Amino acid sequence: MFKFVPSAQAVMLKLVLHHWNDDDCVKILSQCRKAIPSRDEGGKVIIIEVIADPSLGPIMYEAQLLLDMLMFVNTRGRQRDENDWREIFMNSGFSEYKIVKKLGARAVFEVYP
Repeated sequence: MFKFVPSAQAVMLKLVLHHWNDDDCVKILSQCRKAIPSRDEGGKVIIIEVIADPSLGPIMYEAQLLLDMLMFVNTRGRQRDENDWREIFMNSGFSEYKIVKKLGARAVFEVYP
């Protein structure tokens, strides 16, 4: 993933990026960006990840923060809020994204070149 992603109409990443720091996420997504065609030709990256969101309630948010610490200690990854994800997407060469569906703490992103 860091060096090459095969060409495809779309790339799907499920619970992959939260294991990596921001710089590594940008490297992975930059390779995904190279692998897909333009948005006009249907290219997109579909990402299923957790979004840290205090609006889910104090118990869920506390669980997300504890998972964030666990991720950092074990993998140097972390939980991210929507602003963090937006910054990573833009730094990876994407021009637009949308949240297609929220499933509790998880979200389905579509990211476009």
